[in-house]
Amino acid sequence: MPRYLDLRFRLAALLSIVIIGMVAVLYELNRRAERQILAQVEAQTAQLTTALEVGLQSISTSDYLDDFIRSRRLTPSQLQRIRRIAIVDANGLVTDSTLRAERGQRLALPTDESLVQEGDPLAANTTENSLARTVFIPFQALGKDGAPERNYVVVTISAQTLAETIATTSRQRLLATGAALLVALVVAVALVWRFTQPIGDLVTATRRIEAGDLTVQLQLNRRDEIGLLAARFNAMVVRLREVRELEERLNQAERAAVVGRLASGIAHEIRNPLNFINLTMDHIRTRYAPSDAAERATFERLTAAVKDEIARLNTLVTNVLRIGRPATLSLRPVRLGELIAAVLDVVRSKAEAQQVSLTCVDETGGMPIEADADSLKSCFSNLVINAIEAMPHGGELHLRITPTATGQAVQVRDSGLGIAPNDLEHIFDPYFSTKDTGIGLGLAVTRQIILDHGGTITVESTPGQGTTFTVTLPHRPTPPG
Repeated sequence: MPRYLDLRFRLAALLSIVIIGMVAVLYELNRRAERQILAQVEAQTAQLTTALEVGLQSISTSDYLDDFIRSRRLTPSQLQRIRRIAIVDANGLVTDSTLRAERGQRLALPTDESLVQEGDPLAANTTENSLARTVFIPFQALGKDGAPERNYVVVTISAQTLAETIATTSRQRLLATGAALLVALVVAVALVWRFTQPIGDLVTATRRIEAGDLTVQLQLNRRDEIGLLAARFNAMVVRLREVRELEERLNQAERAAVVGRLASGIAHEIRNPLNFINLTMDHIRTRYAPSDAAERATFERLTAAVKDEIARLNTLVTNVLRIGRPATLSLRPVRLGELIAAVLDVVRSKAEAQQVSLTCVDETGGMPIEADADSLKSCFSNLVINAIEAMPHGGELHLRITPTATGQAVQVRDSGLGIAPNDLEHIFDPYFSTKDTGIGLGLAVTRQIILDHGGTITVESTPGQGTTFTVTLPHRPTPPG
């Protein structure tokens, strides 16, 4: 029996995988965002440092800042974020600036000068509508009177790239979070469907069973409690089907027993009048035969027909009485080839009238078996006549006798109409017939004769292609029981 995994364990494992996956994705995205922002901050700091160096070094020269920058051959990438570099004295006067229009103007200085040491950024502000930061870096310089005073290097640096990076990474994290939540939702819906859909199938199956359909089977290849439930459900349905089949067989057996008892009683009551009628016909044929030859011939024909019908009724009564009763066999050596040849001789004229060819092959070498010849002759006569009647437009009837390990087998194969699959399982049932005029005892009696001899009889048939009966008989009868 397959090992089933706990449903709660599987659900917890799946949810854990989803959560761990979401956390891992978000962690990786956050780590990448941090690296990008850090790279932007480092680049901005490097350019701010370069701008400060340029401002301080330009003081010792007579060149303006823009000329100094050109003389230093600084690449655009080194100062691409720097919007302005200016030198401001202690009074806020711009003594030099990369923005020529700004030279000679005054700037508002920071108010917290006493709190900062030279070389430290003193104050910063972000200009409105332009993502930029202005940084004042104080340094000591000699004034006009030769006394030291605090001057400033003012650098305005663009923060747009950093802001764009922050915005981009924020959008990425937001989108990733939304995507992760969407994936989690899809996975949750899939899990819910996976665990509830089989329950819906189970409900549908129970409704079909309630309606009487016991052929339903759940096709769930799962190794959890639901799979175990489906397996138990299928086993229950199989058991219910077996119980129903058993009930049907019991009902059929009860009906057959009732009909059999009724038919047996009627047969007993019919046999005595038949015997009296048969004896009376013999007396009439002897005492009251006409003297005129023509009338005598008609008389003999009619009385013979009556006796034939009496014999047929008597055979029918015998068959009815034989069903379900142990037989008394008159055993003697019987060569099946000779017995079947005699049967074919009797039906040959009927077969020729229907253009049915008869063939028989005996592969036993004439070896006899112990059997009741009269019973077997009745058995094979019934099979042969049924085969001929199944070929109303002509055909072939082939019989083959072969030796077996325990006796002999006879195969009766025709090329007739065949038997419908629904009828095939009932053809040996008493009182079942596919003919409009039959009462359904022929094959039932045939089967009983074979069983009385300790043999078997099977049938294979394809509608439109023909039917094959196979009879096996032991060397000596060993009746069951």
